[in-house]
Amino acid sequence: MTPTDKATLLVGLLGAGAVTTGAALLHPAAGWIVGGLFGLAWSYLTARAAARGVA
Repeated sequence: MTPTDKATLLVGLLGAGAVTTGAALLHPAAGWIVGGLFGLAWSYLTARAAARGVA
């Protein structure tokens, strides 16, 4: 994993955390929903990349 890949991953995780926190500030249940959607999207993209053989 290159430093650019690590930086991209870190920025993505921080962004997802910021969006989830912002939604939770509006309504606590919204934070859980947004966090769950990020988890589902991450799982889907990871599985798709694994199926394609992308490391």
